[in-house]
Amino acid sequence: MVWLAGLITLLTVVLWVYAFFDALTTPAGEVRTLPKFLWVVVVALLPPVGPLLWLFLGRPRASDVTVPPAPSAQADSIEHLDPSDFHTPSGREHPVGPDDDPEFLRRLNRRINPED
Repeated sequence: MVWLAGLITLLTVVLWVYAFFDALTTPAGEVRTLPKFLWVVVVALLPPVGPLLWLFLGRPRASDVTVPPAPSAQADSIEHLDPSDFHTPSGREHPVGPDDDPEFLRRLNRRINPED
C-alpha cells in the first residue's frame, strides 16, 4: 500500500511540474479562460487540482495553435536564390562576430602567415 501512495505522489509531482512549466512557456495570447499570470498562480498554489484545471481549461487547444504553412517545392531548391541576398548589410555599426570583421581576418592571416 505504501508503494501506491508513493506512485500517486510521484504522478502528482510530475503533473505539477509539467503543468507549471507548460503554463510558464505558453504565449499569453494563446491561454484560455484566465490571464496567464493567474494560471501560473493557480497551478502553483493548488497542486492536485491546479494542473488538471490548466490542462483542461487553460491550455491552448491543438486547433487554436497556428501552424506555419508547409514549405513549397520551390523552397527546397536553391536555384531561385540570388547570392547577393546573403551579403546585404545588417544595418549594425559593428560586425556580429569576429569572422565578419575584415580587420580581424587580416590580423589572423598575418599571425598564421607572417612571411606574407
